Amino acid sequence: MNEQEAINLLKEEKAPDTLLRHSITVSEVSLILAFALKENGYEIDLELVKVGGLLHDIGRTRMHTVHHGYVGGKLLREMGIDERIVRIAERHVGGGLSKEDAEKINLPEGVYMPETLEEKVVCFADKIVGMDRVIPLEETLDKFRKELGDESDAVQRLIELKGELAKLLGRDPEDEVKKNFFV
Repeated sequence: MNEQEAINLLKEEKAPDTLLRHSITVSEVSLILAFALKENGYEIDLELVKVGGLLHDIGRTRMHTVHHGYVGGKLLREMGIDERIVRIAERHVGGGLSKEDAEKINLPEGVYMPETLEEKVVCFADKIVGMDRVIPLEETLDKFRKELGDESDAVQRLIELKGELAKLLGRDPEDEVKKNFFV
């Protein structure tokens, strides 16, 4: 699947313009991070990151709850979409959902934590894109703290994800995006 096919799929699923703009921005931010990682010598599939960024929120065409990642993955799987893209949709919610988190919200047993570099990049990019603009991760963390509490595992996982990407990049991933993202 390529970029245009992914955009067409979102349109076929009646994604509102706000979701299209968000998805395009997440894809662009994901690519910035992926290019920087590639420049640092890491193996990362740029096309997968681009398309995964576009389709990560396809479940929002059906619902706007925390279940949208699972629903999006299921929808993509039923369409025969590449399993790697399916996993990006399933694993981007929060900083990923632990087995315990998934049980609490009645998701089927499965893995909902980003594992591959591509999954982690799209997950992180999604958390620094508010609608269609880049925002500080701290805004997302504050939102999660208010919704889930200061000691939330989701907050800690996002902080750890940022740290992991910073270590791989040798710099703050937010700085990398700010340096290269053009509105």
